[in-house]
Amino acid sequence: MELQRILAKDTRSAMEQIHNLFGSDALVVSNKNTRGKTEVIVAIDVAANAKDMLDDLHVAAQDSPLPLEVEHNDFHHVMESKVLNRPPSSLASSGKNAAMTEGSGESVALTTEKVHHRDNDYLKTRELVDLVKLEFNAMRRELNMSQQIESDLNLSDMTSELRDFNNALKASGMSAPLRFLVNDIIDKHDDVTTAIEMISSAFGNTIPHQNVLDAMDGIHVIAGRLGVENSIMSMRIARQKMSTHPDNQVAVIHYANKGSDNWHQIQVLGLHSGVETHRAGTTAMLGQLLEELSDYSLVLIDTGGIALEHNLQEINQLVPSAKKHLLLAADASETSANRYLTNKGIEWDSVMLTQFEPDVHPWAVVSALMASNVPLSTASSSGSVSQHATTVDGYTLTKQSLLNLAASSI
Repeated sequence: MELQRILAKDTRSAMEQIHNLFGSDALVVSNKNTRGKTEVIVAIDVAANAKDMLDDLHVAAQDSPLPLEVEHNDFHHVMESKVLNRPPSSLASSGKNAAMTEGSGESVALTTEKVHHRDNDYLKTRELVDLVKLEFNAMRRELNMSQQIESDLNLSDMTSELRDFNNALKASGMSAPLRFLVNDIIDKHDDVTTAIEMISSAFGNTIPHQNVLDAMDGIHVIAGRLGVENSIMSMRIARQKMSTHPDNQVAVIHYANKGSDNWHQIQVLGLHSGVETHRAGTTAMLGQLLEELSDYSLVLIDTGGIALEHNLQEINQLVPSAKKHLLLAADASETSANRYLTNKGIEWDSVMLTQFEPDVHPWAVVSALMASNVPLSTASSSGSVSQHATTVDGYTLTKQSLLNLAASSI
């Protein structure tokens, strides 16, 4: 894959050049105005160069060297071969063979600790490769839809204010399906203020809302792939709720295996925040802790990373009444958000957002929430535990993002 720079008088002309030069495989990386012209950077998928590109990563071999020839020389197969250090034909069975190594024609059993470490490494790498492939395919679809939008949109009928706002929307990374809706609304109004209000209402009415913070008690699970961010959100909420619960009966449990590297940081956060913290590495330990804390008015369990679904199933078996909240970064991709929201093995009670800063435009998360039935509940804009989380709904989330966007486009 290589990057190409296109300069044109406007976005429509740039997209036409891209389509003529590179076809439908080009992926738009950025779109901005430069000295009165539109500059578009696109990534070109060059299958023949994919292996060389991945060679530059210098991925260290673990068990077996790569074959000199890869049977299917396209981007996905080369990526899997290089990143997972296995030929594509062996990927499906590599998890089953992770407990054995080959030496002198004989299979030698690994120690339990080494097997566990290798299984975790493989699962993390496997998840990353799958996510990259999904993102790559989504970007292809996005490009095709964006080209259709540009050909259908009539900018000449817009006021200069609305044109600037529309260009800011495109530059902010709003997905093509959302832009279809937005363009239809913009076409019916002459000013940005009214357009923002109508877009916020249209998006907000489609996103369910759940007020979690105001009456939060019992056992709540905060989970996601964000690692320590799950713990920070748990600490943040625990710190907020200590003042409203009698005798400060609030505790946080970090539920993760021994390979977790967040525990020390969680302890430090707990000491600085005055929040009682515990750690459980097994289901038995978690059950014992929950029994010891049964008199507490609020217990927050944070978990995440690999085996997320497995961890949540174990928690659900212990405490079926526990509320489960998915924590997403505000700038998460739609593919990443849907990976959890559409998981039929997990029934989420709400979605919480983190990293919702003024310069972050959460359109991918908005699109994923609109397509799901999971309500939005809470958001935070800082990585600090002292920064309170706030209740947020789809209307507020969309309007705040649009207002920040409008301000930046002036």
